[in-house]
Amino acid sequence: MTTSGTYIYDDTLASFIDESFERCGVDPAELTVRHLRSARRSLNLMFSEWPNRGVKLWTVDQVTLDMVDGTATYNAASATICILDAVLRRSSVDTPMYPISRSAYAVLPNKTTEGKPSRFYLDRGTTPTITVWQVPENSTDDMLYWRVRRIQDVGNPSNTLDVTSRWFEALASGLAAKLAVKFAPGRATTLTVLAENSFLLASSEERERTDTSITVSL
Repeated sequence: MTTSGTYIYDDTLASFIDESFERCGVDPAELTVRHLRSARRSLNLMFSEWPNRGVKLWTVDQVTLDMVDGTATYNAASATICILDAVLRRSSVDTPMYPISRSAYAVLPNKTTEGKPSRFYLDRGTTPTITVWQVPENSTDDMLYWRVRRIQDVGNPSNTLDVTSRWFEALASGLAAKLAVKFAPGRATTLTVLAENSFLLASSEERERTDTSITVSL
């Protein structure tokens, strides 16, 4: 048996659009500019929806934020959705930082107290910001945080997409379902069911495989 020996399949936006329209019963040779614009819009909308349905591991990355003496609030890295974990690094030693809510930060009696930051509040507004407490007492500490970022926009038809191969089928199925609502209503129900099944299958594998320990307090 002869196999390719490669693991590089990563199709373009144009190919995914063709595949999705074929599932709708539309010949890609008949696609117009309107079809293509509609497909790009639907895919961008789908990418904005996916983070609401759980963490996508390929969108998790580590960011280093330089602390500044006396400065409590900083802009979060571009496209940040949420922060999963954080540590404060001082002299190559990491200590945990814990998230607090808006309400918990609001009731802190003295927000200007300087010291070693151990808490952070992420304001998830239009421009996300990170506020730490205590206020940094030097400019040599770093906050390292692991955040979930937005999925990148689809861009030009020749672009590959910001999606890992585990999710290619969910991508094609999801786009086909959205396009069917507009261009093939008779297939919309069937394609929506297939899209949901593909999404759930991909989601079930979107996890880290680690040992689990359970501590019971007596």
